[in-house]
Amino acid sequence: MATETYVRNGHTVEITVDHDPTGRYIWSYMIDADGYTEMRDRPLDSFEAALGAAKHHANAKADVLPAGTNA
Repeated sequence: MATETYVRNGHTVEITVDHDPTGRYIWSYMIDADGYTEMRDRPLDSFEAALGAAKHHANAKADVLPAGTNA
């Protein structure tokens, strides 16, 4: 399991990528330690693909939130 944390639009985004029992990759994220989103029903073949999908989804969500105060 790997975790990446960064700030987007003033919000702290924490992404976690892990593998499922079949060896494929699943992802989840939280924004500002609130609300949990995960993708388990469509696992991906590589860590990089899962991380990219998670970032794309999380960034889109963070971008529509009002600007946060985290730097």
